[in-house]
Amino acid sequence: MVSVRDTGPKLRPLRSLAALLAVAVVMLISAGCGASNEDEIVVMAASSLTDAVETVLADHGNVSAVFAGSSTLVAQLAEGASADVLITADQATMNRATADGSVQGVSSVIASNSLVLATALGNPGAITELADLSRSDLLIGLCAEAVPCGALSQQALADAQIEAAPDTLELNVRALVAKLALGELDAGLIYRSDALAAGLPVVEAPQLAGRSNRYHIAAVSAQPSLRVQALIDDFTAADGDAAMIFADQGFGPP
Repeated sequence: MVSVRDTGPKLRPLRSLAALLAVAVVMLISAGCGASNEDEIVVMAASSLTDAVETVLADHGNVSAVFAGSSTLVAQLAEGASADVLITADQATMNRATADGSVQGVSSVIASNSLVLATALGNPGAITELADLSRSDLLIGLCAEAVPCGALSQQALADAQIEAAPDTLELNVRALVAKLALGELDAGLIYRSDALAAGLPVVEAPQLAGRSNRYHIAAVSAQPSLRVQALIDDFTAADGDAAMIFADQGFGPP
Protein backbone atom coordinates (compact mmCIF):
# COMPACT_ATOMS: atom_id res chain seq x y z
CA MET A 1 0.00 0.00 0.00
CA VAL A 2 1.40 3.33 -1.08
CA SER A 3 0.94 6.23 1.28
CA VAL A 4 1.12 9.92 0.40
CA ARG A 5 2.87 12.15 2.84
CA ASP A 6 0.96 15.29 3.67
CA THR A 7 3.50 17.97 4.64
CA GLY A 8 1.25 21.04 4.78
CA PRO A 9 -2.48 20.54 4.90
CA LYS A 10 -3.15 24.22 5.47
CA LEU A 11 -0.48 25.81 3.31
CA ARG A 12 -0.96 23.85 0.03
CA PRO A 13 -4.55 24.98 -0.62
CA LEU A 14 -3.49 28.58 -0.09
CA ARG A 15 -0.63 28.22 -2.55
CA SER A 16 -2.91 26.58 -5.11
CA LEU A 17 -5.46 29.34 -4.73
CA ALA A 18 -2.78 31.99 -5.20
CA ALA A 19 -1.55 30.26 -8.35
CA LEU A 20 -5.06 30.07 -9.77
CA LEU A 21 -5.62 33.76 -9.07
CA ALA A 22 -2.34 34.64 -10.77
CA VAL A 23 -3.29 32.67 -13.87
CA ALA A 24 -6.73 34.26 -13.94
CA VAL A 25 -5.24 37.75 -13.75
CA VAL A 26 -2.86 37.01 -16.63
CA MET A 27 -5.72 35.65 -18.72
CA LEU A 28 -7.88 38.71 -18.07
CA ILE A 29 -5.05 41.06 -18.97
CA SER A 30 -4.34 39.15 -22.17
CA ALA A 31 -8.00 39.13 -23.12
CA GLY A 32 -8.29 42.83 -22.44
CA CYS A 33 -5.29 43.61 -24.61
CA GLY A 34 -6.56 41.47 -27.47
CA ALA A 35 -10.06 42.88 -27.53
CA SER A 36 -8.98 46.31 -28.69
CA ASN A 37 -6.25 45.24 -31.11
CA GLU A 38 -7.54 42.03 -32.67
CA ASP A 39 -11.15 42.79 -33.56
CA GLU A 40 -11.75 41.35 -37.00
CA ILE A 41 -12.23 43.72 -39.92
CA VAL A 42 -14.56 42.41 -42.63
CA VAL A 43 -14.01 43.60 -46.20
CA MET A 44 -16.59 42.95 -48.89
CA ALA A 45 -15.05 43.21 -52.36
CA ALA A 46 -15.96 42.59 -55.99
CA SER A 47 -14.89 39.11 -57.13
CA SER A 48 -12.52 40.48 -59.79
CA LEU A 49 -10.42 41.92 -56.94
CA THR A 50 -9.90 38.59 -55.19
CA ASP A 51 -6.17 38.14 -55.74
CA ALA A 52 -5.25 41.81 -55.32
CA VAL A 53 -7.31 42.36 -52.17
CA GLU A 54 -6.05 39.18 -50.52
CA THR A 55 -2.49 40.33 -51.17
CA VAL A 56 -3.12 43.78 -49.69
CA LEU A 57 -4.95 42.44 -46.63
CA ALA A 58 -2.11 40.07 -45.75
CA ASP A 59 -0.33 42.99 -44.03
CA HIS A 60 -3.33 44.19 -42.02
CA GLY A 61 -3.65 41.66 -39.23
CA ASN A 62 -7.02 40.18 -38.34
CA VAL A 63 -8.95 40.89 -41.54
CA SER A 64 -11.29 38.64 -43.49
CA ALA A 65 -12.68 39.18 -46.98
CA VAL A 66 -15.94 38.27 -48.69
CA PHE A 67 -15.89 38.15 -52.50
CA ALA A 68 -18.91 38.15 -54.82
CA GLY A 69 -20.48 40.17 -57.59
CA SER A 70 -20.88 43.80 -56.55
CA SER A 71 -24.66 43.69 -56.78
CA THR A 72 -24.73 40.59 -54.55
CA LEU A 73 -22.58 42.31 -51.92
CA VAL A 74 -24.80 45.40 -51.92
CA ALA A 75 -27.89 43.22 -51.53
CA GLN A 76 -26.30 41.36 -48.61
CA LEU A 77 -25.50 44.63 -46.85
CA ALA A 78 -29.06 45.83 -47.37
CA GLU A 79 -30.30 42.60 -45.79
CA GLY A 80 -28.20 43.18 -42.67
CA ALA A 81 -24.86 41.50 -43.39
CA SER A 82 -22.03 42.80 -41.21
CA ALA A 83 -18.98 44.41 -42.83
CA ASP A 84 -16.56 47.27 -42.26
CA VAL A 85 -15.47 48.06 -45.83
CA LEU A 86 -17.16 47.73 -49.21
CA ILE A 87 -15.35 47.73 -52.57
CA THR A 88 -17.52 47.64 -55.70
CA ALA A 89 -16.55 47.32 -59.36
CA ASP A 90 -18.42 50.44 -60.43
CA GLN A 91 -19.99 53.60 -59.08
CA ALA A 92 -23.57 52.53 -59.76
CA THR A 93 -23.48 49.69 -57.25
CA MET A 94 -21.73 51.84 -54.64
CA ASN A 95 -24.40 54.50 -55.18
CA ARG A 96 -27.11 51.93 -54.43
CA ALA A 97 -25.41 51.03 -51.16
CA THR A 98 -25.13 54.65 -50.06
CA ALA A 99 -28.67 55.46 -51.21
CA ASP A 100 -30.23 52.77 -49.01
CA GLY A 101 -28.03 53.68 -46.04
CA SER A 102 -26.06 50.42 -46.00
CA VAL A 103 -22.85 52.40 -46.54
CA GLN A 104 -22.37 55.71 -44.76
CA GLY A 105 -18.75 56.48 -45.60
CA VAL A 106 -17.55 58.57 -48.52
CA SER A 107 -16.29 56.49 -51.44
CA SER A 108 -13.01 56.86 -53.33
CA VAL A 109 -11.76 55.35 -56.59
CA ILE A 110 -8.81 52.96 -56.18
CA ALA A 111 -8.29 51.34 -59.61
CA SER A 112 -9.82 50.62 -63.00
CA ASN A 113 -10.16 47.50 -65.15
CA SER A 114 -10.57 47.12 -68.91
CA LEU A 115 -13.03 44.82 -70.65
CA VAL A 116 -11.44 42.25 -72.99
CA LEU A 117 -12.56 39.48 -75.34
CA ALA A 118 -11.05 36.31 -73.91
CA THR A 119 -11.11 32.75 -75.22
CA ALA A 120 -10.55 29.28 -73.87
CA LEU A 121 -6.95 28.09 -73.83
CA GLY A 122 -5.74 27.57 -77.39
CA ASN A 123 -8.73 29.46 -78.80
CA PRO A 124 -10.50 26.30 -80.05
CA GLY A 125 -13.41 28.33 -81.42
CA ALA A 126 -11.09 30.32 -83.69
CA ILE A 127 -12.35 33.63 -82.33
CA THR A 128 -10.98 36.57 -84.33
CA GLU A 129 -13.33 39.47 -83.58
CA LEU A 130 -16.05 40.71 -81.24
CA ALA A 131 -18.76 39.81 -83.77
CA ASP A 132 -17.93 36.13 -83.22
CA LEU A 133 -19.90 36.34 -79.98
CA SER A 134 -23.04 36.11 -82.13
CA ARG A 135 -22.01 32.77 -83.70
CA SER A 136 -24.47 29.99 -82.83
CA ASP A 137 -21.79 27.28 -83.16
CA LEU A 138 -19.84 28.62 -80.19
CA LEU A 139 -20.35 28.44 -76.44
CA ILE A 140 -20.40 32.05 -75.25
CA GLY A 141 -20.40 33.43 -71.71
CA LEU A 142 -21.13 36.90 -70.35
CA CYS A 143 -21.60 38.34 -66.89
CA ALA A 144 -25.21 38.97 -65.90
CA GLU A 145 -26.28 42.54 -66.62
CA ALA A 146 -26.97 43.13 -62.91
CA VAL A 147 -23.23 43.07 -62.13
CA PRO A 148 -20.76 45.73 -63.33
CA CYS A 149 -18.93 43.44 -65.77
CA GLY A 150 -22.24 42.48 -67.34
CA ALA A 151 -23.56 46.02 -67.59
CA LEU A 152 -20.30 47.13 -69.23
CA SER A 153 -20.41 44.20 -71.66
CA GLN A 154 -24.01 44.81 -72.68
CA GLN A 155 -23.31 48.48 -73.35
CA ALA A 156 -20.24 47.67 -75.44
CA LEU A 157 -22.13 45.10 -77.51
CA ALA A 158 -25.09 47.43 -78.02
CA ASP A 159 -22.83 50.26 -79.19
CA ALA A 160 -21.09 47.87 -81.59
CA GLN A 161 -24.48 46.64 -82.82
CA ILE A 162 -23.57 43.06 -82.03
CA GLU A 163 -26.27 40.71 -80.79
CA ALA A 164 -24.44 38.15 -78.71
CA ALA A 165 -25.85 34.68 -78.13
CA PRO A 166 -24.68 33.86 -74.59
CA ASP A 167 -25.08 30.31 -73.31
CA THR A 168 -24.56 31.46 -69.74
CA LEU A 169 -24.89 34.69 -67.74
CA GLU A 170 -22.74 34.52 -64.63
CA LEU A 171 -23.38 36.45 -61.42
CA ASN A 172 -19.68 37.27 -61.00
CA VAL A 173 -16.75 37.50 -63.36
CA ARG A 174 -14.67 34.88 -61.56
CA ALA A 175 -17.29 32.21 -62.34
CA LEU A 176 -17.11 33.17 -66.02
CA VAL A 177 -13.31 33.06 -65.98
CA ALA A 178 -13.37 29.60 -64.40
CA LYS A 179 -15.59 28.23 -67.19
CA LEU A 180 -13.30 29.68 -69.84
CA ALA A 181 -10.23 28.24 -68.13
CA LEU A 182 -11.85 24.80 -67.95
CA GLY A 183 -12.77 24.91 -71.64
CA GLU A 184 -16.51 24.87 -70.91
CA LEU A 185 -16.89 28.03 -73.01
CA ASP A 186 -15.25 29.19 -76.22
CA ALA A 187 -15.24 32.91 -75.48
CA GLY A 188 -16.53 35.63 -73.19
CA LEU A 189 -16.11 39.22 -72.06
CA ILE A 190 -14.11 39.53 -68.84
CA TYR A 191 -11.69 41.97 -67.20
CA ARG A 192 -8.08 42.26 -68.32
CA SER A 193 -6.80 41.44 -64.82
CA ASP A 194 -8.77 38.18 -64.76
CA ALA A 195 -7.53 37.13 -68.20
CA LEU A 196 -3.96 37.80 -67.04
CA ALA A 197 -4.39 35.87 -63.79
CA ALA A 198 -5.92 32.85 -65.56
CA GLY A 199 -3.52 32.94 -68.52
CA LEU A 200 -6.38 33.19 -71.01
CA PRO A 201 -5.80 34.36 -74.62
CA VAL A 202 -7.17 37.81 -75.45
CA VAL A 203 -8.40 38.70 -78.95
CA GLU A 204 -7.98 42.29 -80.11
CA ALA A 205 -11.37 44.02 -80.30
CA PRO A 206 -11.30 47.73 -81.22
CA GLN A 207 -14.91 48.13 -80.06
CA LEU A 208 -13.75 47.51 -76.49
CA ALA A 209 -11.18 50.32 -76.46
CA GLY A 210 -11.84 52.59 -73.51
CA ARG A 211 -14.41 50.23 -72.00
CA SER A 212 -13.51 49.99 -68.34
CA ASN A 213 -14.97 50.08 -64.85
CA ARG A 214 -13.60 51.92 -61.82
CA TYR A 215 -13.46 50.36 -58.36
CA HIS A 216 -14.92 52.34 -55.44
CA ILE A 217 -14.06 51.80 -51.77
CA ALA A 218 -15.91 53.12 -48.72
CA ALA A 219 -16.22 52.49 -45.00
CA VAL A 220 -19.60 51.06 -44.08
CA SER A 221 -19.72 53.24 -40.97
CA ALA A 222 -19.67 57.03 -41.02
CA GLN A 223 -17.10 56.85 -38.19
CA PRO A 224 -14.77 53.93 -38.96
CA SER A 225 -12.22 52.71 -36.45
CA LEU A 226 -8.59 53.74 -36.78
CA ARG A 227 -7.68 50.31 -38.16
CA VAL A 228 -10.45 50.44 -40.76
CA GLN A 229 -9.41 53.92 -41.82
CA ALA A 230 -5.76 52.85 -42.04
CA LEU A 231 -6.75 49.99 -44.31
CA ILE A 232 -8.78 52.31 -46.57
CA ASP A 233 -5.88 54.78 -46.64
CA ASP A 234 -3.62 51.97 -47.86
CA PHE A 235 -5.99 51.22 -50.74
CA THR A 236 -6.34 54.87 -51.75
CA ALA A 237 -2.68 55.97 -51.51
CA ALA A 238 -1.51 56.81 -55.03
CA ASP A 239 2.02 55.54 -54.39
CA GLY A 240 1.23 52.90 -51.76
CA ASP A 241 1.69 49.14 -51.75
CA ALA A 242 -1.90 48.54 -52.87
CA ALA A 243 -1.42 50.70 -55.98
CA MET A 244 1.66 48.69 -56.96
CA ILE A 245 -0.17 45.41 -56.38
CA PHE A 246 -3.06 46.54 -58.59
CA ALA A 247 -0.67 47.59 -61.35
CA ASP A 248 1.24 44.28 -61.19
CA GLN A 249 -2.00 42.33 -61.56
CA GLY A 250 -3.23 44.14 -64.65
CA PHE A 251 -5.45 46.85 -63.19
CA GLY A 252 -5.36 50.38 -64.52
CA PRO A 253 -4.98 53.62 -62.53
CA PRO A 254 -8.01 55.23 -60.89
